[in-house]
Amino acid sequence: MKKQLLSIALGLVAMFTVSTSFAADAKQYKSSEGTITVDGNKTTVLNQKGKWVYTIHRFTADNLPKDVLNIVKNDYDQYYVSGMEKVDQRGLSPYYIVHLEGVKTIKTVKVNMNDGETELVQDFVKG
Repeated sequence: MKKQLLSIALGLVAMFTVSTSFAADAKQYKSSEGTITVDGNKTTVLNQKGKWVYTIHRFTADNLPKDVLNIVKNDYDQYYVSGMEKVDQRGLSPYYIVHLEGVKTIKTVKVNMNDGETELVQDFVKG
């Protein structure tokens, strides 16, 4: 079930449902296609049957969290970080998905901020 939710969180565009407390402040946020943009970062939230399932915060290359960059650069210093998502999911500790690009490969790495460990999720060879 957790892998299924992770797949949904990473692979699909989710519907965005705004909670009542957040809706009161929605005028200050740009909202489009089920995703809101705050300070240049897009955020998607999935609620099912009124219960929060997950939130994905997408960061642009020029607005990446420095603490996560430092962890990734320890293991992948030859790679350019092209983007990053922070995933908050019910029942799991928050983690980051980092997209890396090198000369010959493109990698996706999961970063657990509790222990600073990285896990290679995908590794593609450029064609």
